[in-house]
Amino acid sequence: MLFCIILTGCAGSLGSSSDAGSATPDWYEARKAEFQGKGYPKLSRVPANTSYEARQSGLVKTADEREALRTAFFNDPRSATVSMTPAEIRAWGLEKRQQVVSLDTPSDFLTEEEITSLFALFERPRARR
Repeated sequence: MLFCIILTGCAGSLGSSSDAGSATPDWYEARKAEFQGKGYPKLSRVPANTSYEARQSGLVKTADEREALRTAFFNDPRSATVSMTPAEIRAWGLEKRQQVVSLDTPSDFLTEEEITSLFALFERPRARR
């Protein structure tokens, strides 16, 4: 009788374990195949892209097109040559530097004494091991 009860219990647990196996999520099989190395193709089996054709027409220009590009380049104001001498460039740079220096006004937020006192308040020795 005890044997029958144990056999019945084992049979019931085998049935529930097979139910648990069928209740696996959808992504499990894909992940399992990925870990086994079956999820990715070998590089030799990847098909070559035969629909691509190199377009050299964008690189090769006719003489008229090249001349039009050259003319547009040299007519652009940014391609003009430098008309200033080195001394004039240096003077221009000093003028711009003076403009920047004039913008550097002292701040009225904290004085140097207040900054020093704040540093002193927060400067504490740190624990070291």
